[in-house]
Amino acid sequence: MESKSITWFLGSNSAQGFHSLYDGFCNSDGDYLRVIKGGPGTGKSSFMRSIASAAEAHGYAVEYIACSGDPDSLDGIYIPALRLGYADGTSPHALDPGVFAADGDYLNIGEHCAAGKAFACAEELRELTEGYRACYVRAYELLSAAAKTSPSLTLAFAPGEARAAVRARAAGVASRELPSRHSGRAGRITRRFLGGLTCRGRIMLSDTLAGLCPRLFLLDNRLGLGFEFTAELVRQACERGAEAVVCPHWLRPDRTEAVLFPALGLGFAVIDMYAAYPEQHRCLHLDRMAGSEALRAVRSQLREDEKLEERLLTRAGQCLAAAKAAHDRLEAAYKPHVDFGALTAAAEAEKRRIGL
Repeated sequence: MESKSITWFLGSNSAQGFHSLYDGFCNSDGDYLRVIKGGPGTGKSSFMRSIASAAEAHGYAVEYIACSGDPDSLDGIYIPALRLGYADGTSPHALDPGVFAADGDYLNIGEHCAAGKAFACAEELRELTEGYRACYVRAYELLSAAAKTSPSLTLAFAPGEARAAVRARAAGVASRELPSRHSGRAGRITRRFLGGLTCRGRIMLSDTLAGLCPRLFLLDNRLGLGFEFTAELVRQACERGAEAVVCPHWLRPDRTEAVLFPALGLGFAVIDMYAAYPEQHRCLHLDRMAGSEALRAVRSQLREDEKLEERLLTRAGQCLAAAKAAHDRLEAAYKPHVDFGALTAAAEAEKRRIGL
């Protein structure tokens, strides 16, 4: 993950609401995290993008964290060579340093907003805030229903024998591809999201997949058998001390969407019919392990549930788009009160401070 700049998500719009992986960001020994505070439209994303651009201009790799609500916006950056990270520490992913001044501190971007002037339109700001939050509430209700309906996420049609056979197959793959249990190698599991449902619909970071995993295997998953494969692969990786990026499923984070082994250039990801994947990949046809007779028996029910899941996800996406539009109006209400000249100067000062 340190060889090139790369993009991940650390949050997802899930069936249980916003799900955060921020507790695993910039938290290794020697890392230092600057938690950015400031209201909507006050320039947090632009501030981080400026620092990231300067870091790349100096030849440093950067880990970019895209916003789960608006993937065109940044919620964080990490510069491995400097062991330094920046993250938006405002709701819904409120953050604090583990030990203030020892492994992190705060950066107040909000000081460049004339709060006294913004207070004059306080009622409008409250209404806009309540409006976009209400859109998220409705979206999460629909996402919860979609997760309960999904044939793959519930494994409602997956025969027990096939599930066991898929786990055995995953164990066989691990025995061939991963280090032995007695290698003495210290492993590390990093958790990141590969995408999710956003205001722009279903997003999949296919460039991230392609960049990390030239050998990419996509797993049949209409019956949910891909989740059995990835769960076993995670277990094997932990036992064998492998270094892996484990990507929870955005809708149900207790399921695993992908398991990536960047050091091996190897990755496994379940197939999501709504996502786009790199052209270079191979498929593991796990659904066949259920048997043609079992598949025929559930085909009509499977299709009906998939259609219902699709309708619910489509409606949830519309709510997320409405939330983005409402949030844009909220940002527009704050921006007249932001001193962007001072914000640019603050970014330049921060770059000088860290040697960029």
